[in-house]
Amino acid sequence: MIPFTKRFSDEDLEDVKKWIRDNLETMPKSLQLNPSTFIADLPLTASYYIDIIDQHKENPTYAGQIYHAFQIRERVEQLRAEGKAAAE
Repeated sequence: MIPFTKRFSDEDLEDVKKWIRDNLETMPKSLQLNPSTFIADLPLTASYYIDIIDQHKENPTYAGQIYHAFQIRERVEQLRAEGKAAAE
């Protein structure tokens, strides 16, 4: 997992945006990201994170939201490895 920071490298941001675009069609419809964060419409939310990254990557105020994109990727990949993540 990429560590949290107030600014992420352009390479890491491009990588996570590409992953989101490549996986929108096969993401689960919803996701329990962590114990306190449930995402009801994961594909829509993930696509919004692409916009947030594009518009606010230089603004540390949005680092938490941008970090969610990395957490989504990690959690979906974890569920896939466990055989639990498929588009419904």
